[in-house]
Amino acid sequence: MARLLSAFELEILRKLAHGEPVLVPPRLRLGLEMAGVIREGAQGIAITDHGRRLANRKASQANLDTVPTDKVAFDRRGRRMPLKRRSVF
Repeated sequence: MARLLSAFELEILRKLAHGEPVLVPPRLRLGLEMAGVIREGAQGIAITDHGRRLANRKASQANLDTVPTDKVAFDRRGRRMPLKRRSVF
């Protein structure tokens, strides 16, 4: 199963593909390397062919993470009630 990349990760790939300097945190760097879109070596970060194809896609065609937007109930004071729990008092 292929890992879905977020919009932030795709933007980093686009910048790397165009040769722009980008600060990539180590955790994100490891995740991108595990996904097979970059390769890290002695020369630094190198983008793979698969990563270059993903970077050249349009944003609408790319695999973007979709965050489900669930409706969350709020109480009278404006606090979130994700499980619609009621106060015992």
